[in-house]
Amino acid sequence: MQSSSRFGAAPSETYARLEACRLFDGPAKAFWALFARTCAELGAAETARVFAKVEGVWRTAGNWPEGREFPFGPQNPGFNEGAERALREGGFYGLAPADGLPGLLLLALATGESADACLLAVALRPGNIEDLERAASVLRLAVDTPLLYQRQRQLERVRREVADYAQALEILAATNVHTRFLSVSMALVNELAARHACTRVSLGWREGAIIRAKAVSGTDRFERRMDAVQKLESAMEEAAEQDEEIAWPAWPESDAVLRDHEIYAAHERLASVLSVPLRVDGEGRGVITLERPADAPLFGENDALALRVVADQVARRLDDLHRNDRWFGARWAADSRVWLAGFLGPRQTWLKVGALAGAVVLAFSLFVPLPYRVNANFIVRADALLHLPAPFEGYLGAVHARPGDLVRAGDLLVSLDRSDLLVERAAALAERQRFTSESERAEADGKLADLRAARAGLAQAQARLELIDYRLARAEMRAPFDGVVVEGDLRERIGAPLRPGDVLMKVSRLEGLYVEMRVPERDVDLVADSKRAEIAFTTRPEDTFSVAIDRIEPAAQVEREGNVFVVRGELREARPDWLRPGMSGVAKVESSSRTLAWIATHRLVDFLRLKLWW
Repeated sequence: MQSSSRFGAAPSETYARLEACRLFDGPAKAFWALFARTCAELGAAETARVFAKVEGVWRTAGNWPEGREFPFGPQNPGFNEGAERALREGGFYGLAPADGLPGLLLLALATGESADACLLAVALRPGNIEDLERAASVLRLAVDTPLLYQRQRQLERVRREVADYAQALEILAATNVHTRFLSVSMALVNELAARHACTRVSLGWREGAIIRAKAVSGTDRFERRMDAVQKLESAMEEAAEQDEEIAWPAWPESDAVLRDHEIYAAHERLASVLSVPLRVDGEGRGVITLERPADAPLFGENDALALRVVADQVARRLDDLHRNDRWFGARWAADSRVWLAGFLGPRQTWLKVGALAGAVVLAFSLFVPLPYRVNANFIVRADALLHLPAPFEGYLGAVHARPGDLVRAGDLLVSLDRSDLLVERAAALAERQRFTSESERAEADGKLADLRAARAGLAQAQARLELIDYRLARAEMRAPFDGVVVEGDLRERIGAPLRPGDVLMKVSRLEGLYVEMRVPERDVDLVADSKRAEIAFTTRPEDTFSVAIDRIEPAAQVEREGNVFVVRGELREARPDWLRPGMSGVAKVESSSRTLAWIATHRLVDFLRLKLWW
């Protein structure tokens, strides 16, 4: 067989290539191409291909020879079934379906990840079972090569990270001996220049919207107006705006804009330039730019990773020193600028909306006057309120009305017990009859002195009878006018003794009701010129009524809560049917217009003025 003879011609070269695969430390694409070629030569196959399953789809990772179609790809019927069997059992043989076609051998590759599915597929001609088994026995020696490559890369990555962190710690130790921003910056760029074989390392820091060069390795002072420094700052701004590591010449997979880096490299005749942003809390603060001459190696991705570790470690300290290593006025101005930039910038939308709303509310409360009303308690009173006292000493006989009853003039309200009065009246009548008989007999006998004594007794008896009749007439207490009983529930006192002057009931007119508002002394000056108020009753808080103010009593009244002034007003609207004397609620007396700020603070201001006399 042609392939077998080719395999037997140089087996040492093939095994050397297999050993090179095991020790390969290059990119994955180059490894899979080398691995596919090595496996094809080991198995004396026409072609070999490595398949990897990505998101459920088989994709080609490596192919040999380049450009040749693989006869048994995922598009062929039966490939998926054979692939699943190979992953499950370790290998799968596919005999040639017809003469002239190669056989298929699928072997599962070890990658170190249980979730990865990776297959080696080789095509052998002729495709008999002996050739497939012979090739499988040889190729099984190579199925662990991807695992060795993965572990070699992991080991190399760990070594590189350890070296990067060790370098970062050494650089930090060299910079920590300084306490000023410029001295720390110079120590940083000098250390980087020495460790990375650079002709020059520069540090730029953001001042406002642009990057300014702050330190250049090997140079204590430099003129910022020099053309080279301006081009350097433009390259730094290019890296800061894109917020990523930028190398010139560009790396193969980089899509960064390199225009300013290319201009600077051409101006300085540099072979390689690398810029690394310095970030603090995710925001760019500065840029480190490294330069190498023509005889030095180009900057690679590993150099960028090492510098990223250093940049992340020194960025915070540099930022703190840059903010604090200046006089207090500059620090305050910078802090104010940062705060204003954050406040006026596109972020913190709700904070700015809240501040704007607060400013509008503050301006409204200071400059826009609003109607102001003074709160006061009120009670409904009547112009005519009649007290019905007990007319004489006696006993309560009957009660014909109770509080809340509407009565008309002449309606019977209370009756006193008349039994004792009737007895006294009978005795008075008998006594008057006796004195009448005595006076007639004395007149007939001509006894002048007896006549005069009998007539005096008769007059006394008559006066007593009239007094009893008067009391009998007063025993029934009637309503003097149309109104309502506002006080005097006597139903539980029937038969109780009464003394003259005891108030039994109070009857009020329903006409002429007025509102008596009690304004606190501290607010009376605010309502001195008021003409209108609104009231709401405790029993009907949902209804308000307009009141016209008649007058303010000139003297204060002393109450437990403090002095109050009585303000009298009349209802402007028609009196509701349910309105009764004695009903109370809250009144709001109109005053002059005041701002919200005055309304909120005048109590405190008055208190301070009263206490501090200012």
